[in-house]
Amino acid sequence: MKKTLLLFFVCILSSQIFAQSDDYKSIITVSSFAPFRDQRYNVGYMRKISERWWIGAEVGYGSEGITPFNHNDFKGKFNMLEIRPEVFYSLNPDSRLKHLISAEVFYLNHKGDNVNGNYYDENNNYYSFSSADYKRTKAGVNINYSIMLHKESSWFGFMPKIGFGIRQSDISYSNVVNREERYEPTDGLPFQFLLNKEGSKLGFNFNIDIKLIFKF
Repeated sequence: MKKTLLLFFVCILSSQIFAQSDDYKSIITVSSFAPFRDQRYNVGYMRKISERWWIGAEVGYGSEGITPFNHNDFKGKFNMLEIRPEVFYSLNPDSRLKHLISAEVFYLNHKGDNVNGNYYDENNNYYSFSSADYKRTKAGVNINYSIMLHKESSWFGFMPKIGFGIRQSDISYSNVVNREERYEPTDGLPFQFLLNKEGSKLGFNFNIDIKLIFKF
């Protein structure tokens, strides 16, 4: 899977060098934040369907050891898959800088098999464990603002993106072995996202990224 994704990206990137970008209708996007923040690689495709409207989708994949950092609250094998369909509206299609408003829905499935670490149960009790199966799902919707920073004659550029929305997350642990109650840690960041807190939660979602874009 890892080699297939890498080969696909290299082929797409190579084709962009020779593409005529003056009249581009397609864009490949690569998230520069996801490998460091989200432990996955996110690659997307955007297609122009009129002067003001674009459609697109993004797919993300992650697993243990595939990205530079490990932010999980457990150790062991895991994999995650994310999909994000999106519709874009250009505010000023004749401008060199394209300002886009978009709406996206997203779904993420994150699983860990035979992992070990620590977690909070639904009553905020804190435990350590030697082995468990982990599952996290997240679904929601965002409203985003993006701006394309590029030259019309270039096949490459950047697309900063920021958005807000709502999301529903569900986290569960099963087949827990050697569970022991512990004191809650006190050295965590004040804005830390608790990806090890069991239960279902509806909440606010914040989306920020800088995409690398490849036009053709």
